[in-house]
Amino acid sequence: MWRQLARWGWPFWPLSRGCGLWPFFIVGGWLFSAVSVSAGDEAARPVLAPDFAVIEIALQPGKNRAPLSFTVKLAETETQRRHGLMFTAYLPKQQGMLFVFETDAQRQFWMKNTQIPLDMLFFTSDGSLVNIIHSAMPFSLTARDSAGPARYVLELNGGVAAEIGVQPDARLVLPLVGQ
Repeated sequence: MWRQLARWGWPFWPLSRGCGLWPFFIVGGWLFSAVSVSAGDEAARPVLAPDFAVIEIALQPGKNRAPLSFTVKLAETETQRRHGLMFTAYLPKQQGMLFVFETDAQRQFWMKNTQIPLDMLFFTSDGSLVNIIHSAMPFSLTARDSAGPARYVLELNGGVAAEIGVQPDARLVLPLVGQ
């Protein structure tokens, strides 16, 4: 007489007797691999810098000194300010970036993904120097604070401020309307 077994075996029923949990590990491994591979896609995408306007500014290192001209990229929007000089491998000597804010306030910067040392010069809305951070270390997450309220932050190559002899009475001269 013919008899049919009531129990289904693998691959039809994963919890059948003797099968164990190995099918769950296989499926879990596939899912983990798919998540890992898709997470790597974001890291592989290049970071695109926002568009920056470029202007000429003047920095008067001290009251009795002639102003020096710099070509700077303007970081005026939140997106531009967040990106700053990240991923910049080289910055010519007479170039930099000027961060422009709406009002004077305490400012804080860091060097995340910034490949070169930078001098950070903090200025008030009337162009007076607040303080200088000399040669901030590349890739550092250490907060760099202004010593008081500042509206503008000028970033130059590390060592330029000392090289040109920036004094406490230094002034930022901008061509912006409504400084």
